[in-house]
Amino acid sequence: MNIRRYILCVAMLCLALVAVAQQNIGTQQSLLSPEILSDNSVVLRLTAPKAQEVYVEGDFLSHPTPMYRREDGVWEYRSEPLEPELYMYSFTVDGMSGLHDTANAYMLRDVGRHFNYFIIGPSPYAASRVPHGTVSRTWATTKSGTARRMAIYTPAGYECSTEYYPTLYLLHGMGGDEEAWLATGRLAEIMDNLIAEGRAKPMIVVMTNGCTRHVAAPGYSEAIRQ
Repeated sequence: MNIRRYILCVAMLCLALVAVAQQNIGTQQSLLSPEILSDNSVVLRLTAPKAQEVYVEGDFLSHPTPMYRREDGVWEYRSEPLEPELYMYSFTVDGMSGLHDTANAYMLRDVGRHFNYFIIGPSPYAASRVPHGTVSRTWATTKSGTARRMAIYTPAGYECSTEYYPTLYLLHGMGGDEEAWLATGRLAEIMDNLIAEGRAKPMIVVMTNGCTRHVAAPGYSEAIRQ
């Protein structure tokens, strides 16, 4: 590659990086939510100055719980101290349920709904500074001739190893798919942490799609025509 072409390639790369960086201009949130306090309680906030009532619903609450409205139109809720765990939540504003926390970019899908989440640590669900495995998605053809999508976790070092690894097959619950154990179950993070701690042997984990109506997670296939 001559020097002129090299300079042109570098310039084009810089322009591409600038373009990517500019895509998120103006999207930063000034509101802090969730805020995890020193005693492991969590403060959730939502800006809704015209709302009459706002509730928070989550797996750390026994029922939808009202939030308190500040004078500036921000609604707040502070939880009791929570145990280390991954917690999901959403908001209900004036009767409209399933609303997201726009200040929290962390979301996961549980069957057909999306939730915000936060992690109280230390937790096996959190990504730690340990060797990380690899998650791949692939398609397999069944005996009936139908191609079905699956997700596969392989432990750190698997690609360069000549060892034989045990294989664990995980099936999701009702309404789930091949992404359920990765999104809601945090399988990759759990396996990385357990293997690093010596609490689990390095293994392959296969997560198949057992849904009878769809052969893959939403967005990756059409419904099976009966």
